[in-house]
Amino acid sequence: MTDISRPLAGCVTGLSISASDDSTKRGFPSWQVNRVTLQIVAALFGQGASVVFGHDWREDGVMEAVYGFARQVQPPVPLTEQTAAAEGRPLLTNLVPWPDNPFLKERDLEQLKSTLRVEEAGLPGELLGVEHEARGTPDSFLYRYVRARGLTFLRHRLNAVSHVRLCLGGPRAGSAGRYPGIIEEALLTVRQNKPLYLAGFLGGAAEQVVDAIEGRQIRDDFCPPAPILDCYLNPPVHERDQATQADRVIDRTGIWQEFAQTGTARVSAANGLSVDENRELFRTPVIDRVIELVLIGLSRIAANLGPLQ
Repeated sequence: MTDISRPLAGCVTGLSISASDDSTKRGFPSWQVNRVTLQIVAALFGQGASVVFGHDWREDGVMEAVYGFARQVQPPVPLTEQTAAAEGRPLLTNLVPWPDNPFLKERDLEQLKSTLRVEEAGLPGELLGVEHEARGTPDSFLYRYVRARGLTFLRHRLNAVSHVRLCLGGPRAGSAGRYPGIIEEALLTVRQNKPLYLAGFLGGAAEQVVDAIEGRQIRDDFCPPAPILDCYLNPPVHERDQATQADRVIDRTGIWQEFAQTGTARVSAANGLSVDENRELFRTPVIDRVIELVLIGLSRIAANLGPLQ
């Protein structure tokens, strides 16, 4: 298939999707969320785009479903190392947060290297000196802090290797990080003025971001106070890097205001959809329409996407 028939060739989409607190009530239990994920991945792949995830690996999770898809689309004859390198970024990339290890065996990763790449995200440089101690004490205050900082570091890396981001669902609370994952990933995207696509039909964190962008009043269940806050108020590691100072703050009211100040008009200016089209994307309950709108937006901005890290 040529690039002419694959108009999104070279576009890397960061996909943030998981079941939310109320997705089952909306008719989307976990297995349906996995099915939706594969629909989106297949649609993007069909247009030539590649997809980046930041999920962990667990039985019956999103990445397990994605792994099955990668096996289906893998060339029948595995590519040589030289050919795989020449092809560039594979269809699917998964960055694994610290301290998790890639779930797949080396043999599986080797066989799928032209289709699926799994990499460890690592940690900020100032935390590398305590990595070994933190890893060995998983119930400690230090571990919880390093894990949370590692999740933010992962999300920065996801942002750096993606042209655009699509957010759906996501739990509103219970994250090991400073904010729920989808909220932090959306936040970093708008801070970099990268194209952001938000669909609220799975509810959860993505719908909260929609509410904030549309100017609604902050919700009580938005980034609710959690025990991890103590780690940030009294960090067990003294970090001096000014570049990560903003990452070491928890401010639920402040980030709601950031989303509100972004507004639908600014989201539209970046993602190629009109204000009305974004409003439809925010609220439509139809997955096929979500996919259609995202592809429309991407087709309008694809020619202007620059190089990534």
